[in-house]
Amino acid sequence: MKKLVALLVTIALLGAQQVLAQNQSMGDDPESAHDDPPSWKDVVRTYEPLYVGYTFDEDDQAYLDFSLSVITPASIVFPWESWNPSNKFPVEGQDYDKPDLFPYQPRLYLAFSGRAGQYMGTRESSPVVGKRFNPLLSARWWHKRRDLTSSRRDPGYSLHDYFEISYGHESNGQRIGDLTDPQTPEEEALGRNRFEALQAEYQLVDGDASIARDQLSRGWDYLGARWASSWKIDTGRLFFMFDGRYYLEEGMLQDGAEEYNIWENDDEWLARYDEEIRRAKVDGLRASVRYQSKSLDWFFDANEIMLELRTGYNDPFERITARLELGFKYTSLWYRYGYNSDLVDYYRKDSSWGLAIKIRSF
Repeated sequence: MKKLVALLVTIALLGAQQVLAQNQSMGDDPESAHDDPPSWKDVVRTYEPLYVGYTFDEDDQAYLDFSLSVITPASIVFPWESWNPSNKFPVEGQDYDKPDLFPYQPRLYLAFSGRAGQYMGTRESSPVVGKRFNPLLSARWWHKRRDLTSSRRDPGYSLHDYFEISYGHESNGQRIGDLTDPQTPEEEALGRNRFEALQAEYQLVDGDASIARDQLSRGWDYLGARWASSWKIDTGRLFFMFDGRYYLEEGMLQDGAEEYNIWENDDEWLARYDEEIRRAKVDGLRASVRYQSKSLDWFFDANEIMLELRTGYNDPFERITARLELGFKYTSLWYRYGYNSDLVDYYRKDSSWGLAIKIRSF
């Protein structure tokens, strides 16, 4: 996983180098210049919101919660088109250049989302826990609209309307799990033995054996599709997003999905799932609606409210997760009830809430 992160950072740096070269060439050719010169925003943008906050989970200790999510054009690595920043991310007031290959050619992007928790003053060891690592390759079709939902003063202009398909990998970066193809009794019991040893260690050091669950390995490859759109209305703006994922049993990045392990001994929840716990029973279908308006400012200067729903495509709507978020100028207050508190406990139903400083786009 560290290699994937390093690769994405290298790609961004290479893209920045190309932008600088383009700046120099545009200085020699005024006719090729845009109203706004190329910048690092032509190389990297937010894929999901960035945030730093504090999270309170029902079945966990409170922790500092932070997330990073970026997207960069894959054409930086595979330059099948000339380097043209306006082809990478939409810009208000500029027409899209027709793709060279065919009229409906998608733009290819590399994206990465990561999440981690910092436990402050509650754990003697391992106070920083990786919770989510999600690299993906996406093919995105941007939808140009006459009535754009934001202005030039908003750094996220024109980025709310698109359709994309993707291939992604999502895991928590941990190591305790079963071997895919054990050849000996020792290999077959490896995950169980490591988990039990770690439980004993945390019980001795921190007085809480359940902390060992943070070291359980979860991982899936998936095929994804996302549709996002936005509209202006009289009182503000509406943003819609529908997201679907199909989790693969075998993938190019994950050699065998890492689900719940029988030796975790979570018998109560195993019975609720008819002895088969799978991510597809609680996740895979997602929808969100966000309303942004000054009419909400009567409540402590709030400016937006968002509702997100999730369910599985196996036994759809039997297990639903709801997340409600109220946004202010610089912060957001949120509450979640259902499943997917994190990748380790994705199958447990509980609640959590938190306060965060959030950046939706740059």
